[in-house]
Amino acid sequence: MKLFSRQKEIIVHVIYWLIFIFGYFIKLQPEKKFVFGFDEVTLFSISYLFITISTFYLNYLYILKKFIDIKMLSKFLIGMILIFTYFIALRYLLEEVLFLHLFGTGNYFEGTTIQYYIFDNLHWASIPIIASTIMWIVINFIRTLQKEVVLNEEKKKAEIQFLKSQINPHFIFNTLNNIYSMVFIKSEKALPAIEKLSEIMRFTTYETQKELIPIGSEIKYIESFIDLERIRNIKQIHIQLLTEIENENQMLPPYLLLPFIENCIKHGILDDENNPVVFSIESDEKKLIIEVENKINNKLKDAHSGIGLSNLRKRLEHYFPNQHKLEIINDGVIFKSHLEIEL
Repeated sequence: MKLFSRQKEIIVHVIYWLIFIFGYFIKLQPEKKFVFGFDEVTLFSISYLFITISTFYLNYLYILKKFIDIKMLSKFLIGMILIFTYFIALRYLLEEVLFLHLFGTGNYFEGTTIQYYIFDNLHWASIPIIASTIMWIVINFIRTLQKEVVLNEEKKKAEIQFLKSQINPHFIFNTLNNIYSMVFIKSEKALPAIEKLSEIMRFTTYETQKELIPIGSEIKYIESFIDLERIRNIKQIHIQLLTEIENENQMLPPYLLLPFIENCIKHGILDDENNPVVFSIESDEKKLIIEVENKINNKLKDAHSGIGLSNLRKRLEHYFPNQHKLEIINDGVIFKSHLEIEL
């Protein structure tokens, strides 16, 4: 998002001054054929325009930046007193002292009291001061809101990268522990396991750097993940991966599917033929549905058991706010997960 630029700010100022000058020099003349007509341009109208513009920009560029503070009303009042004093003093010196000396005439009648002069010019000074204050507040409010949006987006992106960095090492540590066990017992499955890990690492190196990837890519990644588990386990594992994908090139954020199967493998009973792990993925152009069911292995303890699903919840909030529903049922025997995402 681009912030409210200087060019846009200048355009706003140009439009304001065109309207101001139009209203200042063009007067209504209902008694004449042409309703609008130019007012007489005098020395004092030019001097007032000069004083108005200088007051406007002194307030806009300096006073408001230095003195506006919602926490300190007295500081703001001091700023307003200074800018009103500037307008009144400059107009008096220019029109009642300099012009009187050079041209023999002033703008106010002779005998005008200083009290009346100040009171009358509070009105004239309020025009550029109020206008510049409103314009400054509005433009800076817009910029503040835009900066907050940019900062929030950057914060979210940083958080997503952090969550990804949690996911990758978490998976790698588990897999390396598995391969270590195979190497330790000199299993012939060690080399195929390393090959599968290499395939998976290609995915984590290249695909996860993207904001979106084809759903088919992550499904292949999950298939490699399951194959690696089959190689590692001595007993036969029973995992049913059921997919009904309308379009395998449908783009989704990476690592939406993996936390479910990873959670099953880490905390589920995999060798029970009568209670296999069932991982179902359905997807069309409008909705993605993921359902997972596994029998819980209460003998397994993992201090980091919640990191996958916890991170998944945060990523879902980022990518699909108010567009998803995640339900988890754990009765101590069976663990079920159901995720629906409106695409």
